[in-house]
Amino acid sequence: MGLLDRFSRTFDKYGYDLDGYDKKGYDKKGYDKNGYDKDGYNKDGYDKDGYNKKGFNKKGYDKKGYDKKGYKNGYDEDGFDFRGYNKDGFNKNGYDKKGYDEDGYDNRGFSIVGIHIDTKIAFDKDGFNKKGYDKDGFNKNGYDKKGYDKDGFNKNGYDKKGYDKDGFNKNGYDKKGYDKDGYDENGYDSNGYDENGCDENGYDLDGYDENGYDSNGYDELGYDHLGYDKEGYNQEGYNKFNKKKNEVHSD
Repeated sequence: MGLLDRFSRTFDKYGYDLDGYDKKGYDKKGYDKNGYDKDGYNKDGYDKDGYNKKGFNKKGYDKKGYDKKGYKNGYDEDGFDFRGYNKDGFNKNGYDKKGYDEDGYDNRGFSIVGIHIDTKIAFDKDGFNKKGYDKDGFNKNGYDKKGYDKDGFNKNGYDKKGYDKDGFNKNGYDKKGYDKDGYDENGYDSNGYDENGCDENGYDLDGYDENGYDSNGYDELGYDHLGYDKEGYNQEGYNKFNKKKNEVHSD
């Protein structure tokens, strides 16, 4: 397009010339004559070099040849594979898959056979071996391989049988089945009475229930809930017919 053509272009009422481009050179869909939008991307989303907005080409590689996960030929820009190891088999900290450096020592300074690089024996300067236990078999937290300390309790405070230092299990009962207040899981003490002093049938040590009556239905004075004794008389000496004993016998 010459200088004369540029100034002689005519535009319709929508602002497009005879070829369908506006004054800035873009068509109705926003693309120039070469097929790129104002940001430099074509209808497929790629620029002139063949890369999309995220910087990857159609095959999924960036300009440096790395894929979307950041790897080229299986390694990232730092030279490590997806597992974190370089071509020599060492990670960023300098250890191989088994946990040893190029000299054959782990991160605590122990060789594969368990000899420490500094002390030249099976224990480090703090007195712990390759597996983290001292000569007595306890780790730095004071627990053996099974998780118990020198007193025989685990980190939760229970021994191998499940009892704490006070002799109670996780449910709060001792070896005989009683809690700290002396009651079993049903709420009874060693004598069979609950906190109210009643047995499983509801009677106290003297044989009376919470209402003060024995198993036959009489209170300590010998009267039932209606106020009559075993012979049928109340404290005034009258029966339910309102007669005294001597009146009944005289009849």
